[in-house]
Amino acid sequence: MNGNMNAVSFDRSGSLEPGLAGSEGEVRRRKAGLLAILSEGLPTLPSHLMQLNALLGSPPVDLKQVSAVIRSDPSLTAQLLRLCNSALFNLRRRVTRVEEAAILMGTERLRNLVFTCYLIQLSCAQLPGDQVETFWTHSLIAATLSERVARRLNMEDFDQAYLGGLLHDVGKLPLLMVAAEENTAAAVWLKADNAESLALEREYFGLDHCEVGRWLGINWNFDGELVEAIESHHEPGRARFPSGVVGVVAAADHFCEMMETGDERGELAADGFYRICLPRLGEPGRGALFAQLRRDYPLLRKVLESKPPIAKAGEGGGSPG
Repeated sequence: MNGNMNAVSFDRSGSLEPGLAGSEGEVRRRKAGLLAILSEGLPTLPSHLMQLNALLGSPPVDLKQVSAVIRSDPSLTAQLLRLCNSALFNLRRRVTRVEEAAILMGTERLRNLVFTCYLIQLSCAQLPGDQVETFWTHSLIAATLSERVARRLNMEDFDQAYLGGLLHDVGKLPLLMVAAEENTAAAVWLKADNAESLALEREYFGLDHCEVGRWLGINWNFDGELVEAIESHHEPGRARFPSGVVGVVAAADHFCEMMETGDERGELAADGFYRICLPRLGEPGRGALFAQLRRDYPLLRKVLESKPPIAKAGEGGGSPG
């Protein structure tokens, strides 16, 4: 992107200033661009990922077969090892082989990370590097905090909570791609991740990232609760199971948004939102949870910013970092 971007600003109500979304025809054109990306730019999962998903979901897992499939894609292998070796996971030793990654990470986490690496590759090919890093930093922190909230609640499927946190904003990728094609400053305000931002997205693109994410989740054959986490993380009360994975992801994402905007006490002001997300925790339990998250968040951000676990464009086939 060059420096000749069109400015996008807002009035005090949180709406786009009049005229900046453009005419109805321009909004329809952006929406058509989104729909084209959904059908062409973010394709159905590659056959080797479908094969991996089947292999990793069918115990006993044949690690030799899994490793062979992953190694058939050198850039995927490099990104996977780079991510596994990041300080985010704090493994006991450096991983140099896919087989080691499977043993140390566990097959369910490996399946989640392989899918993440595919999406990182896709976004690196389509978006500027700073946008990729910003998007995945938020997603990885939200995933880690979602898992920690799920463990705090003694949920059995904390890997699903991790995956929900990881993919909750996946619907933003097509919006960012359209913004990049138009060479506008829309990517700047797309960093916002709150309920108000959904109205801005609908005003500018004709769709919001939750709607787009739902389409992707269904197209990629995600299970219903994961699709709900992607679709309803800003409005968990609308979900069929708001106190399950949806609620955990919504709580973690909302907490990240508060921290990213500098509102470190925001969780107290939004108590009603968290009561919907975390009904099993009373006020003392929520207070203890947020105290833990306030300690965890800056440490996770420091780890990710000091050495991003994401290969820049053109690095995917190099040695893992």
